[in-house]
Amino acid sequence: MSGLRWRRLGAGAAVALLAYTGWGIFRAGLNELPAGRGSTDIVFRNGTVSGQRIKTRSWTASYDRLVSNADQTVLELQNVHDGTIFRGGKPYLHVRAAHMSVNTITRDFSIVGPLHVKTVNAKPARWFDTTAAQWEDAAQRLTLSHHVTIYSGSEHPLQVGSLTFDVRTGNVAMNDVAGQIRFK
Repeated sequence: MSGLRWRRLGAGAAVALLAYTGWGIFRAGLNELPAGRGSTDIVFRNGTVSGQRIKTRSWTASYDRLVSNADQTVLELQNVHDGTIFRGGKPYLHVRAAHMSVNTITRDFSIVGPLHVKTVNAKPARWFDTTAAQWEDAAQRLTLSHHVTIYSGSEHPLQVGSLTFDVRTGNVAMNDVAGQIRFK
């Protein structure tokens, strides 16, 4: 009889342990909070960014808002102002843009909205205005796919429907061209 008693006691202990484990698993999920926002974006407000060559500055810009993905490979900048591109360590171009998307891996960027680029200390001053631009760093190509107004110091600006500039070859392709341009 004592063997039967031990079996019943063992079976009862096993059922109690199983019930206790089941109750613990059930209770473990009762106080869980819902998952947080799915976004892991990083947001910066009112800042300055810059790029550096080995010995000299490459560019600087201020922005109102910068949004980066978690690994900081894609940057979205809003209201880029006080941008300066340097050549030979000296300011060369001033830049202003409404919205800019930058891929920090490929160094490609695209701009949507008003874009203004002006030479620094050039006589006569030269600048252009457009609403869309794309830079492909591997190809060294700037594409201005929307209407471009180019001020070169001539009496009337040059109006261009679209423009592609290949930096490696120096070739410029323009479509729907009207106006004047001054080269010197």
